[in-house]
Amino acid sequence: MNAVALLLALASHAPPDVDLLASVAWVRAENDGAGTGFVVDAGKRLLVTCRHVVADRKTVDVIFPWVRGGELVTDRAAYLGNRALLRERGLLVAGKVLKTADEFDLALVELESLPAGTRAVTFARARPPGEPLTVVGNRLDLETVFNLTRGPMRVGGTLANGYFWRGKKLAANADVLVGQLPTEEGDSGGPVFDARGRLVGMASALRRQCPLAAVCISAKEIWAFAGLPAPLEDKPEAGDLAEALTRATVWVRPTATDAQVAGVLLEPDLVLTCGRKFTPGDRVGVALPLRDADRWVTERAAYRDPLDLRLRGAWRSALVLATDRDRDLTLLKLDAPVKDAPKLVLAPRHPALGDTVHTMSHPGGLEFAWVYAGGPVRQRGHLTVSPDDRPRKVSVLVCQLPAQAGSPGGALLNDRGELVGVLSARESAQLVGYAVAAEEIASFLDVALTDRRPMTLAGLAARIEGLPARFARSAALGSAVRAEALRRNGEGGAALRECDTAVSLDPGCVPARVCRARLLDAAGKPTEALAELDEAVARGPFDRGVLLLRAEWSAQAKDWRKARGSLERVLDADPADADARQRLVGVLLELGEDSRAAAAVGDTLRADPKRLPGVVADLLAQADAMAAKYPDVPSVPAGWVLKAVTAAKRPELADPLKRAAAAKDDTERLAVLRDALKKLK
Repeated sequence: MNAVALLLALASHAPPDVDLLASVAWVRAENDGAGTGFVVDAGKRLLVTCRHVVADRKTVDVIFPWVRGGELVTDRAAYLGNRALLRERGLLVAGKVLKTADEFDLALVELESLPAGTRAVTFARARPPGEPLTVVGNRLDLETVFNLTRGPMRVGGTLANGYFWRGKKLAANADVLVGQLPTEEGDSGGPVFDARGRLVGMASALRRQCPLAAVCISAKEIWAFAGLPAPLEDKPEAGDLAEALTRATVWVRPTATDAQVAGVLLEPDLVLTCGRKFTPGDRVGVALPLRDADRWVTERAAYRDPLDLRLRGAWRSALVLATDRDRDLTLLKLDAPVKDAPKLVLAPRHPALGDTVHTMSHPGGLEFAWVYAGGPVRQRGHLTVSPDDRPRKVSVLVCQLPAQAGSPGGALLNDRGELVGVLSARESAQLVGYAVAAEEIASFLDVALTDRRPMTLAGLAARIEGLPARFARSAALGSAVRAEALRRNGEGGAALRECDTAVSLDPGCVPARVCRARLLDAAGKPTEALAELDEAVARGPFDRGVLLLRAEWSAQAKDWRKARGSLERVLDADPADADARQRLVGVLLELGEDSRAAAAVGDTLRADPKRLPGVVADLLAQADAMAAKYPDVPSVPAGWVLKAVTAAKRPELADPLKRAAAAKDDTERLAVLRDALKKLK
């Protein structure tokens, strides 16, 4: 091997006997496109590149690496200015485009000849996150060709949305991997090699809304498209760091649209995340990573249905225990522990400048979640991470990471798998990520976990300072209990005085406010009673019973939007709350959202199939009410019942649905559905 080949092999972290350039070529569809390609079958002279590189050409020029005087020529102009010489030496050859596939953004090219020594790539199966990748490409904004670009594998899966080229959607639903690679136009079609010099993909596009997210068509799609045999079974073991990060990372409020917040499992039932949008005492939903056979499910589409996640055991309701805005940290307590949760420990010391750190988050602009990123520590210092006025400075790691303010909360691990920080939501420049350091995390936990022995003076002081508030809450609860007993005994005046005492001690005492609300309602003051429940929701901790009661009273007051908001807040914490879902059906109907109401019928029965008789009774009552309201328009009740029964997806209703579809008119259709429902009551 010559010196250049050896250097190339070493630069790619491949073994010295593997020359990555031995299979790579520069592909040019003159005046139409240019990119890279690689030989997949030397015997048949077959090369693969991107479909958008060859454009609509039937033939393309293919240029192989040129070694002159023992050195690789890398000057783009030298190749373009010596075409005749390159053609004479067999380094510039014509390629016939045999076939293309928009669905994979792939093109198969048959070459008229191959230079001596050209080898086909060796295929490998998908690699785990964190695996080093190397791309060989010819980006157009550089004066050199056959450039190497390196970076770690970030995530792999199905590219649901594809990408556009000249008005065409390419690679929709293709199997891809995403690399932390600064590729650009001209690198398209470039082979993506793993650490052993085997082909794992092909560079094809960028997700520019997400920093350093290079989309690469997977080797699996390439060998299938080219009609080549799959490599021998090779199930790579996920690296310890990647596996630990995936298992320890959760998705907090996955249905939120304003941010994609990650969190890290410190213990089987404790999650640490960033702290800007959480209130102690509130409840939030937390999604856990799904496992499908031998792979982690990273496609976002799999996490869009919270009820499905809950039924599959991949959802937890979490209580917000504590938050610290200066540190941008929040601690959550899960309602049930996570089995086989990895045990992460806080690093005893800071990472040194230049040390590599590893993180996982749910960045915007990608169809994927649980996305890896890695990079060096740039600096450490005392900085502010809170957007509040005059925030306190805290110890922060400044890292070279493709971080986003909208996707914070990810754990930051060192090479030993120790927790060195948590990504903050602080806005940053490109490839700059701020992470609150481990000593700040330790101090926060010492203050937040008040049920444990304090480890520092600050922790002890926090417990002492919190005693008056704890005593006040206990006294308020005692007054609230007495108030409720008095109310039930018909002593309204005494009950109201106890409620007032409780609220004066603790404005967030939910039982006292609920008792006062019931007293006001009994006194014929429904507006004031509902306002008291509003105060209970706003000031007190999350309380399912209060939210359901507020939804009920709001519906009685025909404040359907408030009723919907109360029920949806319950479902945000527990998507499988069948009672809340069943109530939501009628509320959505009143709001004119028939399609969502029908979906709520189906979700109610998914959450609890035993509720079928109650759901049927509701549907019959709703049909009666609609028929009475619109006596001359039978299509209204018939249309609603048909939607609801269809959404229910019950096998016992399949035959009535067929008969309803064949009915001669809406009156007969409604009668068929009514009869079928009555049999299920």
